[in-house]
Amino acid sequence: GRSILLPAALFDMIPVIPIFAMSLSPVLLACPHCDALHRSTPLPPGESALCHRCGTPLYHNRRAGVAQPLAFALTGLLLFILANSYPLLTLELGGRTQSSTLWTGITALFEAGLWLLAPLVFCTSLLFPLLTLVAMLYLLLPLQLHRRPGRHAPLLQRLLATLTPWSMTGIYLLGILIAIVKLRDMAEITPGIASYAFFGLLLSSILAQRSLEQGSQAWEALHPTSPEHTNPLWQHLQRSDAPHLIRTARQAGWSLCHTCAALLLTQGTCPRCGDRVHLRKPASLSHTWALLLAAALLYIPANLLPIMTVIRFGQGEPDTILSGVQHLMASGLWPLALIILFASVLVPLMKLAVLTFLLLSVHYQTKWRLRERTTLYRVIELFGHWSMVDIFLLAVLTALVQLGSLTTIEPGNGATFFGMVVVLTMLATRRFDPRLMWDVLEKPEK
Repeated sequence: GRSILLPAALFDMIPVIPIFAMSLSPVLLACPHCDALHRSTPLPPGESALCHRCGTPLYHNRRAGVAQPLAFALTGLLLFILANSYPLLTLELGGRTQSSTLWTGITALFEAGLWLLAPLVFCTSLLFPLLTLVAMLYLLLPLQLHRRPGRHAPLLQRLLATLTPWSMTGIYLLGILIAIVKLRDMAEITPGIASYAFFGLLLSSILAQRSLEQGSQAWEALHPTSPEHTNPLWQHLQRSDAPHLIRTARQAGWSLCHTCAALLLTQGTCPRCGDRVHLRKPASLSHTWALLLAAALLYIPANLLPIMTVIRFGQGEPDTILSGVQHLMASGLWPLALIILFASVLVPLMKLAVLTFLLLSVHYQTKWRLRERTTLYRVIELFGHWSMVDIFLLAVLTALVQLGSLTTIEPGNGATFFGMVVVLTMLATRRFDPRLMWDVLEKPEK
């Protein structure tokens, strides 16, 4: 739906309630990317509210209740079991047949000696998606039965928020599709029951997460906002000498909890979700620089060392990421080559370049195009994990193409370095605090 901008100029003294209950009554909230304060209002169905200052989406009106995300989460758990119980793909070449499952891709990487890469594939394709579904069921099932979730509910809420970006079911599915296209001219490829179950798992997970975000009101159900918690925020704003000059949470002396969106007058532990709350992410710049420099150094061997070797009749030549793209182009598979080029070459370079640019802009305290810089940050935050498609493709091919003297695919050490680049750039993106770019507006002119 269309977007509604809600400026935070002269706002009324309204109660601060959790972000999940925003569709019920007006609330005061802070933008997580620029710290601007907003007073929300109920939205018509299907519409979204954007931050008036940086354009970050703040909330939506897509209330779905508890039953809908619960049904999707249950469906996803059943499909997860099916996806791990049947073959994923079956390859037939020269009278020989080879089947692969989600587990065989992980074990093949272990057997090849890629001790760091195999756990990464296991966590992002199996463990984290499973934990995400289990956490949603733990939170939603008691609510559906009109009961209060257990005492571990806040911890699971935080776990759910942390693991969601690392659950890469969709990217793994893209790796499966690329493997089918890549091998169709060499052998006969038949998708198994697990492939269809995995696709259903992706849809169920997406719908469950969207419904949970939109209408479960999970935080309010777990920890209802009490007047004792909200009134000090009113009183603090009312005591301000110049309330009309207050435009950000920092100017009002409030800290934003990134887990549950609570506005707090003190730093420390959030009373609602138990997460640590700071005015700004501690040591954000130094941590981001360290992670970024480590990723840049690892990016060199990731592109120089072979990522895999295709051995046919006892002979083979190692392929790097770029040489693999060139072979795909030479074979006429231009769409596939462009996908790999974008995900494995351009996206990592873009993340390194954009984060470096943002860090330098904070260092030099420039006010140049703050809104556009925040948009760049949202882009790398959204697409950064898609670089994992090359790693998942390698896991699928390594498990599937094991036909002895006919054809065998062996993973290379370049894949481990590339996987570490993806992880480090994702961590660097999460450690960077985009509000630091906007803090320059609060500094007096010299």
